[in-house]
Amino acid sequence: MLKLKFTLLVLLVFTFGFSQSKDVEVKNLEINTKLDHFAPRVVGDKIFFSANLTTKRGRAIKDKYDGFVFNIYEGSIDGNGEIKNEKPITKTELGQFNMSAATYSKDGKYMYFTTNQLGKGNNRYKGIETFNLQIQRAEYVEGSGWTNFTTLPFCDPDFNFLHPALSPDESTLYFVATVKGTKGKSDLYKVSVSNHKTYGEISKLSEKINSSRTEIYPFVSADNKLYFTSDRRGGKGSLDIYSYDLNSENTDEIPVSLEEPINSPGDDFSFFLNDDLTTGYLSSRRLKGEGGDDLYYFTKF
Repeated sequence: MLKLKFTLLVLLVFTFGFSQSKDVEVKNLEINTKLDHFAPRVVGDKIFFSANLTTKRGRAIKDKYDGFVFNIYEGSIDGNGEIKNEKPITKTELGQFNMSAATYSKDGKYMYFTTNQLGKGNNRYKGIETFNLQIQRAEYVEGSGWTNFTTLPFCDPDFNFLHPALSPDESTLYFVATVKGTKGKSDLYKVSVSNHKTYGEISKLSEKINSSRTEIYPFVSADNKLYFTSDRRGGKGSLDIYSYDLNSENTDEIPVSLEEPINSPGDDFSFFLNDDLTTGYLSSRRLKGEGGDDLYYFTKF
């Protein structure tokens, strides 16, 4: 009898904890090529996304460790969600520099992004020295571009810190880390933010959100729902997008896997929902794509 009650409770959480329209439409964007395009974020009338840094001939650049180097690009959006007039962001102080997966203040003045540590740290999985990932903050100065690059104070070079995401009120920064106490390969964490200048102590999100697997690419929508990517068991593909209501007072609230066509049998990640809560973008490596990580625009969410 107890088992039956528990099963019904889980079904109720899945049914009423999240509502996704059955009419969702997902469109592969014209900007996609065999190169990688991912981590879209809309700020005002601009869209920012990550893609391979390329040579003048359009060839993806690799570092000396045979890893791809990424850059952040900006573009405009037409009435169909297509990305137009894309170009690398203008930045000072840094030349060919690996940067990706960013979040922005609503006024477009501050950017938090993922990049490599400048010094070597220890890799806790392989027992070797590596250039781990860190989060930096940059400030936009009119006429100069992105400048004043600063590493966030909690980024220990012995661990990875990546995929920052600001809360709607910009008082909290969510991110991914591999610090001591992480349950899976990576977990979701948060830290308080004050005027984009000072930061509190980091704390891990609950065990209901984090799993024994990998959690990456957090995003918090205007209605304070957390969307993130995980390879936990029970998904539709290797990577799936999940939702969790941060406002819920239900102690039994659990993350819910988004339905098709948002999730697919392929890798689906880096979800972004516009403030209208019905349109947005995601990244995916699914069938009938262009070969790399592609950007998709969705409506009627």
